[in-house]
Amino acid sequence: MYAGHLDLGAPMWSTVDGVLSPARCRGYIERFEAGRPHPAPIVLADGEGIDERVRSNERIMWDDESEANALVEALRLRLRAADRVLPATFRGGALVGGNPRLRIYRYRPGQRHGTHWDTEVELEGGAVLSRMTLVVYLNDDFTGGQTRFPELDVTVAAAPGRALLFQHRLLHEACAVERGTKYVLRTDLLYRASSR
Repeated sequence: MYAGHLDLGAPMWSTVDGVLSPARCRGYIERFEAGRPHPAPIVLADGEGIDERVRSNERIMWDDESEANALVEALRLRLRAADRVLPATFRGGALVGGNPRLRIYRYRPGQRHGTHWDTEVELEGGAVLSRMTLVVYLNDDFTGGQTRFPELDVTVAAAPGRALLFQHRLLHEACAVERGTKYVLRTDLLYRASSR
């Protein structure tokens, strides 16, 4: 992990179940299958590119600010029901909402995303930054495919509607799927850039 980009006052990671209903999960899987999936890129020294030795899953993506914010609100409500809260600030910057860029990832047998950090996205000329990753698992009828945080010795298993929220700069990996097909919905939490 890279402590310079972490907020040690916020949870490093957390999960909560029931953020999406089974019907909503199925709807997102159907949306993926009706879409035009393409290989998911990684950040290389000279920009984005494909390197299947590191990342071999596929994705579709679209922009919808209201859908992203509704997902964040569903997360907030589920956390509240579990007597937990969504981090209202990150490194001094206030929560803005969800990243309008929504993605669905599909992992077939053998597909994975090796150990990496997530990249901060800058919006509004750098005044707003993505700081936390929000993954919602859409199914669990597969084997393998866990999300692993090697530095924390934490492994998270999928359950339909389970949200995994974590700070971008935590090293993590999507382990290879062994059998079946894994689907996840992904966006980020956006925060104001702090002045410090």
